[in-house]
Amino acid sequence: MAILTLLCMPAAAARYNVTAVSLDEDDLDATVVGGLTWRGGIAITMDNPRFGGLSALRVSRDGRRLTAVTDRGHWFQAELEYRDGNLSGLRNPRIRPILGPDGKPLSRPWTDAEALAEAGPDGLVVAFEQVHRLWRYDGTPDPTMARARPIEPPGNLRELPNNGGIEAMTRLCDGTLLAIAEQSRTRQGFVPGWIISGSNWWPLRYRIEAGLRPTGAATLPDCDVIFIERSFSFLAGLDIRIRRVAASAIQAGAELAPKIIARLSNSLTIDNFEGIAARRNDAGETLIYILSDDNFSLLQRTLLFMFRLDDG
Repeated sequence: MAILTLLCMPAAAARYNVTAVSLDEDDLDATVVGGLTWRGGIAITMDNPRFGGLSALRVSRDGRRLTAVTDRGHWFQAELEYRDGNLSGLRNPRIRPILGPDGKPLSRPWTDAEALAEAGPDGLVVAFEQVHRLWRYDGTPDPTMARARPIEPPGNLRELPNNGGIEAMTRLCDGTLLAIAEQSRTRQGFVPGWIISGSNWWPLRYRIEAGLRPTGAATLPDCDVIFIERSFSFLAGLDIRIRRVAASAIQAGAELAPKIIARLSNSLTIDNFEGIAARRNDAGETLIYILSDDNFSLLQRTLLFMFRLDDG
């Protein structure tokens, strides 16, 4: 297990460790789980109290840059490294505060960023819990340095449980946003979602099962949407599933019933995965990245995995 200790030189310099991990630490030859093939994974630590709680993920189309948001109101960015086409590390991690509409860093209870989506070529949208809202960030070359522009929400967004807001969000191929909440106060077996364009919100529903909740979403190169779901109990442990919804099914008023691609259980190397991203490489492969939220706990880890999607 190779360990790299590097020095992060930007603004708030801090040491960070990147440790290679395996899909199955008891079977180092394991490479396949469901419709996914393992293409590398790392555990990340950083000597900076602001690091942790990474709750959403975006990876640039060329695979070189990672952007995430944290539960405590910060952006996390880094450059990704590969060896023989597999994820092998990262460098130059940077942490900076997410800014509010007034241009100032956020303070509690406004800091709980949970979902992230692209909004055009130079924009990002962040969804927050506790104080439920969507804020847009536009700027060149880096929208993470911009101040927020609020997006007008539907009235029922504020009715979601404090810790059950929008967790899965992605920009669809037609430019609209798809946003799915983690919990609902009403119907059993479903959580609410929306298709969002400007100030217009059209509702839909997302079917849940076995206590699993959607915690991240990404749009695939073929325009289908892939979700990561998570459940935890002290009896059953942690369960992570990756599911897919056809692009044609995503319509106003729809009931989304995603099909399962892979299940990552406690027999594998897993943690509290909440972020997912997708891209197509130069070889035409669809690559899936997943990122875990350590909840700023010494008992959990920040893991970044990459897989090849094999089920079409």
